[in-house]
Amino acid sequence: MKKKKIIIVAGGTGGHINPALNIAYKLIQKGWEVRWLGTSSRMEANIIPKKDIYIYLIEFCKFKKKNIFSIIITIFKLIVLTYKSILIYKNYKPHLVLTMGSYISGPSGLAAWLCNIPLIIHEQNSISGITNKILSKIATIKMEAYPNTLNNAILVGNPISNKIIKLSLYKRSFIKIHKPIHLLITGGSQGADLINKIGIKLAKILGNKISILHQVGKGNFKKIYYEYKKNKINNLTIQEYIENIDKAYKWADIILCRSGAMTVTEITTIGLPAIFIPFQHKDKQQYFNAINLKKIGVAKIYEQHNLNINKIAHTILTLNKKKIAYMAKRSYNLVKINSIELIYKELKKIKIN
Repeated sequence: MKKKKIIIVAGGTGGHINPALNIAYKLIQKGWEVRWLGTSSRMEANIIPKKDIYIYLIEFCKFKKKNIFSIIITIFKLIVLTYKSILIYKNYKPHLVLTMGSYISGPSGLAAWLCNIPLIIHEQNSISGITNKILSKIATIKMEAYPNTLNNAILVGNPISNKIIKLSLYKRSFIKIHKPIHLLITGGSQGADLINKIGIKLAKILGNKISILHQVGKGNFKKIYYEYKKNKINNLTIQEYIENIDKAYKWADIILCRSGAMTVTEITTIGLPAIFIPFQHKDKQQYFNAINLKKIGVAKIYEQHNLNINKIAHTILTLNKKKIAYMAKRSYNLVKINSIELIYKELKKIKIN
């Protein structure tokens, strides 16, 4: 039987890379040959080789749409990226291409279609980005994490790791709250300046009533460390990037964070109380990722234009075992913990030549 070959396109942030890795591990376990396509200047260039997965790297510059000249340059860059992707496909001859989100998903997805290679797209957010809206017109299979995001897409959820699923069972079995309360603060793998500032303001108000684990993002360690120390906050741990996020979730009583698709999915699976500060996309993508958790009383959402640090502090201090137990029970029914199996089932269906 011919070995199935797939190229996974994902990069830029942990929110794209980690779910794609969860699928990659499953495919490798099932005997598939997996290769990756990413950009040389983003996180995947460092992460994927360490996972013993071969990665093709394409140089990439962010697109700008300020004037007619920059639009022409953008179109030229897209053509170049599409051509480079075609060369990679012609050389490797994958049976499938799966895009999981990144700046090069558009040109690499178009290249797959031009090469007559089955294209599978996965939309992780509740509101689809422009790239997946375009690719959905040519994709062989469309998959979505939230219902009714793309037309005629298969609802599969977001692929979470076995570590998170196991932690979900642990958290729900051993509901406890620490003294002082354990607060996890993260702006995502890239960090978020606003989240970092909120963390420092909260620490000033709450002092030693909370213990903080703060992921500050690349290059922010010294600046944030000195801000905490300047305010005489000592009960904390600061990291640029938390490699084993499941351990941080296990430690935490409550999390303050953005509401990216994978973060929301993991928090919902575990049943961890959350305070969300959505990134202000034009389409309110992150807000709608978290809205169902707010509706059932599992999380609070504070939009950037309407922040109230004292209310956030009150939410943290009034946390108790009864509230956590309620949140854990209510959130569990909102996620598909078998997402990886559902995605693998769809990929397996595609016939290869």
